[in-house]
Amino acid sequence: MRENGFAPVPVILIVDDQPTDTLLLQEAVADLGDIYTAHDGAAALALANAHHPDLILLDVQMPGMSGFQLCKTIKATPRLRDAAIVFVTAHTQTDNELMALEYGGIDFIQKPLSLPVVRARAKAQLALRAEAKRLAYYDELTALPNRTLLGDRAEQALHSARATDGKAALVLLDLDNFKGINDSINHRMGDCILIELAHRLQCHCPATETLSRHGGDEFLLMIPDLTSSQALGERVDELLRVVAQPLSIDGHRLQLTCSAGISVYPEDGDNLDVLFRHAEAAMYQAKQSGRGLYRFFSRHLEVDARARHQLEVHLREALNSGALSVFYQPRYDAALGTADGMEALVRWQRGERMVSPADFIPLAEETGLIIPLGRQVMLQACCDAHTLMQDGLRICVGVNISTVQFRDPSFLSMVREALHDTGLPPELLELEITEGVMARDIEHTRTLLTELKQMGVRIAVDDFGTGYSSLAYIKNLPIDVLKIDQSFVRDMLSDRSDAAIVEAIVQMGHALELELIAEGVESAEQAEALKAQGCRLMQGYHYCRPIPFSQLRQQLRTQHCQQGR
Repeated sequence: MRENGFAPVPVILIVDDQPTDTLLLQEAVADLGDIYTAHDGAAALALANAHHPDLILLDVQMPGMSGFQLCKTIKATPRLRDAAIVFVTAHTQTDNELMALEYGGIDFIQKPLSLPVVRARAKAQLALRAEAKRLAYYDELTALPNRTLLGDRAEQALHSARATDGKAALVLLDLDNFKGINDSINHRMGDCILIELAHRLQCHCPATETLSRHGGDEFLLMIPDLTSSQALGERVDELLRVVAQPLSIDGHRLQLTCSAGISVYPEDGDNLDVLFRHAEAAMYQAKQSGRGLYRFFSRHLEVDARARHQLEVHLREALNSGALSVFYQPRYDAALGTADGMEALVRWQRGERMVSPADFIPLAEETGLIIPLGRQVMLQACCDAHTLMQDGLRICVGVNISTVQFRDPSFLSMVREALHDTGLPPELLELEITEGVMARDIEHTRTLLTELKQMGVRIAVDDFGTGYSSLAYIKNLPIDVLKIDQSFVRDMLSDRSDAAIVEAIVQMGHALELELIAEGVESAEQAEALKAQGCRLMQGYHYCRPIPFSQLRQQLRTQHCQQGR
């Protein structure tokens, strides 16, 4: 019996009106698969529709429907057309061979039959068929079923559930931050990770279920005959723990997490496309809840998923139409009361409201739109800083760099092109990179930062103290600036722990001869406390909110004129 539509044991159909030849053909292929026999075209068609043969050994001369007519009919039937048809005949005319090939046959065996020849040719065709099936229905990397095979098995699972008023479930498993990990090592290691995880997951899936690789770092699990949603949740939680177990690839010890979304037939959809869309919405909810988690689909998630999709569509439109703009928040030298630099911040005005960067920046990173978005911001920031330079104001501009940008192969060339196209001196560009980005792959980070330093670009560690703070990488990487995270500055006057952290960062920065910038300064009291500890450069609402370039330019011009008096 064929399980889930594609049996590991091939199916062979023998069609011959001569009982003696039928027996000989059966003997030749006896142990090569499940064998069915028919003595005329009508019976052969019935058996083919019932069992979907991989190989058909077909006599040419038969009463009623000839082998050629039967072949033509089979090749016109979508569910049968992939069968390999080998004609068996006593006719030796070349015209017959040509006609057999024209109708879709792939081989021609002469009678009287030679059992070794029949067996050899049948084995060869079954091997080709198995390889074709593997390529058509299985993922080349992991050997798991692919989308096509999953679709077939899902169709059968849902058909069975409809017939019995039962349930089925679809689980979407997506690795967390795999793109960043993959980019930070190499693609061969990334493939090894996917192969290992596919093996782990498959070991925890019974034969009645279908685990498939949907593409990239996504896996789909189709579970027929679902009995309990609670048991399903526990089962998916177990799979997440399996993924989270440490693995070692080429001497690298890695620990990944996976987020999962679950949709259930019939509550969440009546076909695979709808179930997948809803499982995907639940998976995104799991990621937003902290990653390494699973979520069941619910109707409010569908609303969120549609809103997310619309936001992505509008973000693409905004990128193409130039609707995104760059604001600037200046940083000040508290001792002199003058602007000492500025940070470029992307802003998106949609109609009457401003879209929060917290909403669209993570979306841009997930979809890859952060690459063109980052390029636009970099180019505009360099252009505006060059404009200020022409005004006689040499102001360094800081540009935030995301993980996706930093790992993008075109990152260095993008920086070079922005400097070249705008004419901005490299020392007036400061790239702000978070600790987490730097610490993920120290060697890769060191290589990139060294090349940036050779260009003359300044490097700042953004949000310092919140991520992977390590004296080792701070000491060994070519860094110019530490930006003290606003979460410490905010409560430094009321929280002794935050005050101690700020003091420690300032002392470390001085010891390593790094420039220090305090973020999120909102009051004169904070500014005075920071100055007393030795941090003179500050950024925050106490000095200035993010403003458009035209307003900043006028503000800096006025300040410059006042200083010249």
